Amino acid sequence: MPQNPQEYIKSLIKKGFTEQWIAQRANLSQSTVNRIKVGVVQYPRWNTAKNIERIYLQFAQ
Repeated sequence: MPQNPQEYIKSLIKKGFTEQWIAQRANLSQSTVNRIKVGVVQYPRWNTAKNIERIYLQFAQ
């Protein structure tokens, strides 16, 4: 199981979800999702990380 927002995003993408789809559900921009995915943002805000985790738990398992 993924352990951080970057891994959650990568796992969701492997399952066929797009950055745009993740961004819409997490109330983020697609560019923010991409920056987290590629590691430019290594420590996103707590609420951002929790939203990404929530989406992963809801849709990817």
